[in-house]
Amino acid sequence: MSAIDNHHVEAILLPDGKWYAIAEKSFTIDTYEYTEEGKTFIAGCQPQGIAALGATWKDNMGKHFTCPLTAILAVRFT
Repeated sequence: MSAIDNHHVEAILLPDGKWYAIAEKSFTIDTYEYTEEGKTFIAGCQPQGIAALGATWKDNMGKHFTCPLTAILAVRFT
């Protein structure tokens, strides 16, 4: 088993076959949900009461991204 320190993730491979650069120390793993006007309407595309794990990061231009953890095919880290 490999231990991956979130602060050392440099890039991730997504299902489109492309590697995406991660801004320094911006990669995190947590539950996620969709909200509208402060109300949760889809909690991570999961049945009610079951949290979905996702990854969140910024690219080198400062844009924010989130995806289901299962969408990450590979991780490049130092």
